[in-house]
Amino acid sequence: MRAIPTAARSLVVLAFAGSFCLAPLVAQTDSFAKNFNAFKGIAPGVDFYAANRSNVAPFEKPVKEAKARLETFLGPNVARGAVIICSSLEQKDSVNEARVLRMGYQWVLIELTPEATQQQMLARIKAQQGGELPAGLLERMKSPSPEMRAAGEARLVSSVVQRMAYAALTTTLAPEKLYRSSRADDVARSPLPDWMDVGLAWYAVGGQPFNLRQLKERLEESFPLEDVLTMPRPFVAPSSSGGEGGVFIMRGGQGAGGGAGAPGSGGGEGGRARGGGGMNLPKDVQDRMMFDGQSSSFFAYTIQKAGLDKVKEVVAAAREGKNPGDLLSREDVLGKDPEKLEEGWRAWVKELKVEGPPGGFRVIASPDRQQPAPPPGK
Repeated sequence: MRAIPTAARSLVVLAFAGSFCLAPLVAQTDSFAKNFNAFKGIAPGVDFYAANRSNVAPFEKPVKEAKARLETFLGPNVARGAVIICSSLEQKDSVNEARVLRMGYQWVLIELTPEATQQQMLARIKAQQGGELPAGLLERMKSPSPEMRAAGEARLVSSVVQRMAYAALTTTLAPEKLYRSSRADDVARSPLPDWMDVGLAWYAVGGQPFNLRQLKERLEESFPLEDVLTMPRPFVAPSSSGGEGGVFIMRGGQGAGGGAGAPGSGGGEGGRARGGGGMNLPKDVQDRMMFDGQSSSFFAYTIQKAGLDKVKEVVAAAREGKNPGDLLSREDVLGKDPEKLEEGWRAWVKELKVEGPPGGFRVIASPDRQQPAPPPGK
């Protein structure tokens, strides 16, 4: 029997070894293709992956409108991305973010339907409660009213739109920075000031400013407006599950706002926390909710006072590395008097009407992922 030449033998070994290396990737590819259908071009440059069209339908109009609003400030070349809607935790486990990014996307969001979120929340609460659930919680979660179902879907849609705005901002303005969906809410990686990132996300979502109810109720405890325009967005420590925050239970009169961070009761230095209202929220979460409420409301206030074109100039200046405060202080924008500006903004916030009911018992798996449903966009 003739011996196989050494070079040929090496090629055979490499091919054999390569087949083992490719096997997991092929299996993963098959798993993703089996669990998801592609829905391309839901909005220009935004594709969806889900088990069926019904999982995607609620997002079509809001995502298309949000993309158009972002283009108002960023231009037509907004980074291309994908949103993956998982209707079960098993389906989520079949998603590999790195592989999806290699399909030509600059950002990817991996989201859970309300049903899958319920599975995740129950698992987390059980773990935190030593295997037991609060009395009556399981029954309430398994049998939500039609109104609660609609509210859950609306919160998911507006959460996805807000996170999409952050992801698109980061990857459009700082494409060299590695993107991770687990940090989609981290706006500090954009070259724009953090208040402006939050403001642009609010503009993309549409509707009332984030966390408006909490902002109005705790306005006297808010940050000085001058600080908001220069400070970084308050940091929220990741949970053990990889997301921001943990499981919080809120009762009475308070709803979860957009972005994270409404004032409530909770931990803090010396046990001090912003506000009360029966919300068991850590101080870092409360501070972020306050920051998001102030940032989005100030962005809205500036548009109303100075007009959209002037605000586009302010954003364009920030993109060029200029100080946006120089433009904001022009007499034809907001003026030079910071005290007068703060007084005007506070008076304007007090006059805003809060949309939707105040809410009652609510479980939040990750505060940054909960926000009020926006009305139809502009």
